[in-house]
Amino acid sequence: MTFAALIGIGAIAAGTLGAADNGRYKKQGNRCVWDAADSGPNQCTPVAAGRFKEEGGACVWVAKETGADQCKPAKGRFKKEGTACVWNATDAGPNQCDPRRAK
Repeated sequence: MTFAALIGIGAIAAGTLGAADNGRYKKQGNRCVWDAADSGPNQCTPVAAGRFKEEGGACVWVAKETGADQCKPAKGRFKKEGTACVWNATDAGPNQCDPRRAK
């Protein structure tokens, strides 16, 4: 592998890592919402980290990701478990908590 090829691979890797830094959580009233077009430090932290994401034709909650929701599931709800706000895909009814509420 040539030096130029190594530099190219490094630039691609750096660009990929840098892309993850776009956006931040912003406080809007008592909510903490993701703004992909903004930059800088987060203004808040949501009570439940994660987002809904399309995976394999389904809309699933991915707890370790940040960003805007990509979809809205047809069923399920957020439930209080102690002090945590957790997603339960098999439960029904209104949400018991707001995952986007600022901590």
